[in-house]
Amino acid sequence: MKKSFYSILFLLLFIFCQFSLYGQINIDSLKTSIDNSKIPSEKISKSLDLINILLKNGNSETLKYLGLAAELLGEYPDSLGEVRLNNYYARYYVLIGQYNRATEYFLSAIKKSKKINNSLELGRALNGLAQLNIRIGNYKKGISIFNDLLENARKNDNEENLVFYSINLAMANGEAGNLDEAEKYLLDVYKSNPKNIFYKAVAANSLSFIYNNTKKYDKAYKYAKAAQRLSTDNPDVDFKIEILTNYSNALKGLGRNEEAGKLMFRILELARKNNYVRKANNEVGNIALNYADMGKYEPAYRYYKKFSEQRDSLLNESTNSKIQELQIKYETEKKDKELTEKNSALREQKLFLTYSILGIILLILVVAVISFLYKDKNRAYKELVRKNLEIIKKEENYIKGSKAGNEEGKYISSSLSDKKKENLNQKLKEKILEEKVYLNSELSLGKLAQKLDVNSKYLSQLIHEYYNSNFSDFINKQRINEAVRLLSNNSYRHISMEGISEMVGFHTKSSFNIYFKKFMGVTPSFFVKNYEEASKL
Repeated sequence: MKKSFYSILFLLLFIFCQFSLYGQINIDSLKTSIDNSKIPSEKISKSLDLINILLKNGNSETLKYLGLAAELLGEYPDSLGEVRLNNYYARYYVLIGQYNRATEYFLSAIKKSKKINNSLELGRALNGLAQLNIRIGNYKKGISIFNDLLENARKNDNEENLVFYSINLAMANGEAGNLDEAEKYLLDVYKSNPKNIFYKAVAANSLSFIYNNTKKYDKAYKYAKAAQRLSTDNPDVDFKIEILTNYSNALKGLGRNEEAGKLMFRILELARKNNYVRKANNEVGNIALNYADMGKYEPAYRYYKKFSEQRDSLLNESTNSKIQELQIKYETEKKDKELTEKNSALREQKLFLTYSILGIILLILVVAVISFLYKDKNRAYKELVRKNLEIIKKEENYIKGSKAGNEEGKYISSSLSDKKKENLNQKLKEKILEEKVYLNSELSLGKLAQKLDVNSKYLSQLIHEYYNSNFSDFINKQRINEAVRLLSNNSYRHISMEGISEMVGFHTKSSFNIYFKKFMGVTPSFFVKNYEEASKL
């Protein structure tokens, strides 16, 4: 029901680091200074400072001022200014989800900062590139970069960077599912009492998240309280919401649902006050589930209905079943009360009592039959999920060792020899298995052919003969397989379906749902809900 906890903290840490280094400058006064400045170097410097602030605030004018700074640097070259601009362009493309372009700008910033021997901008670029690799699932590369940065901070005895990169390493390991490693780095930061109290608050909050996920609720509660205390003066609303969320989850895990509910309403108030529509709606859903856990079905049904009304029809499949379940419980509770009152008033009317008992027995029989049919259907769907998971593993092995086998589908007039096909197929497997080119939402047959240095007609022929598929289905099948891997990983449970669809390369969530149903036979929401049970069948 929300973005990945680790992804949010990565973004928060990245923005905090950049923002704290350049300071809080008034946007309007910077714009005025830029307009009035006659000195090119001063105009470039102020433009870059403004871009940094706009990126922090997610301002829609960011791209406009990036273009202005690029024009100024084209007319008045400045090596340091170019490095900063590359870093800012990279950050901008990360924020809008264009990860390939972001990577290009980070690599350019790294190259140029090394050329002018600027360790500050080099550190920013490497840190950004590492975070980006973690975000797109290249955990090994991202963690490797963070380890290098941490080692460099140790050599230079830089306490600020040592703490910062330790937290980033913890977040990276957490995203990769290495919770023990993440816990180790976070405890080191928390116990070191860093001068910048923000880092200690982040460490405490992250530890609370880890302990919630490992069901160590006493520890989760302890560190959530510490994070709240340490972040009292922090104005960042996203961070406050994350802390309160971990706090409420810890209380809920300890069975203190009443207290958890109060925190949930505080989160809802914060989200609405700051116009966070998605977060507000997510919290409405959390409130509904908390009421259901306490057996208060009337408010649970009311809040879950509010939650579902704001969700699109594709996601409602899972929520509707919960609403119906809550509605049945609420109506049953209501009818039980009415029945008790009627029985008290009509105790002497045995005939009424007899018919009431018969009616209840009949209702139980109907519910039992419906329940049996539902379980049978549900079991069939889970079996379908399990079989599809096996198929995905077989397909990965097939791609690794794929050879042409579709004799009827071969192109008779093609000049592509068997040897050339094998070489081309080897290159294609590297792009699919190692580089995961299918994660690029802009990938086309022509672009992939260009990457492989081959005619697009030959590439289409190869996919047809080796994989018995057209280009579109072949690429979208890889994307769905990647989505299944993410949805099967507990570390990604906080990412919305929309976020997952973007991560694996789909332009729209509706396309993602269509292809998921096509290749998996069930909806994404059903898969997530039943994955663990289905994988045990």
